[in-house]
Amino acid sequence: MSVDNVKYKESAPEAIRYSKAEIYQILRKRICLLTYEPDSRLNERDLAQEFGISRTPLRSVLQRLENDGFIISQHGRGTVVAPIDLGAMRDIYVIRMHLMDAVADSTPVEIDASILESVEALIGRCLKLRVTRDKEEFARIIIRLHEILHGLVSNQILREFNDTLFYQSARFWFLLLDDVDFDEQTDELLHEMEMLHRSLELGDIKLASSIHKAHLGLVLAHLKKVR
Repeated sequence: MSVDNVKYKESAPEAIRYSKAEIYQILRKRICLLTYEPDSRLNERDLAQEFGISRTPLRSVLQRLENDGFIISQHGRGTVVAPIDLGAMRDIYVIRMHLMDAVADSTPVEIDASILESVEALIGRCLKLRVTRDKEEFARIIIRLHEILHGLVSNQILREFNDTLFYQSARFWFLLLDDVDFDEQTDELLHEMEMLHRSLELGDIKLASSIHKAHLGLVLAHLKKVR
């Protein structure tokens, strides 16, 4: 999928000051949404100017991104977005499936009306995909669903690990959207969200975790077909 197909519209207006954590999240999402494609170069000077910071704190952000596997420093090229390794992506999806078992066994959080409303809103957005067939919107729905499910995890270490793995693997899945049956993927996603909504209505985090684990298994099955 080209940058033209998935563009990250969020920008950093000069009037807004961002923390290093916020800049990290913005850059990580751009990498995930393929605004910054694998092997593309990140210009430190331009990024520092965009976010209105010096290059010293920016390098701290970039170091964190590198530690988390999103970028690499190359002699003679500077900082580039990490390439995608198919084998590694498959392994990550397997780990993410196992993490859903850990989520199911963790201390549950309270399911309030706002969580259900957020899932309902996503279902509405997903239904529109049947008409628009918008791959960028599909990617954003996946990210938003992750954010909702992420909020259900009470264990901080588990939250951070699962969050990093999601962003490491989702960009590869988004890259494949041009090569899979988009309507089939939309239907699978819609089915997952409808089942998740019902399980959350019942207040059953274990069931929600099992549903998401099953959906990750479907994604993994698609990845195994890729050579």
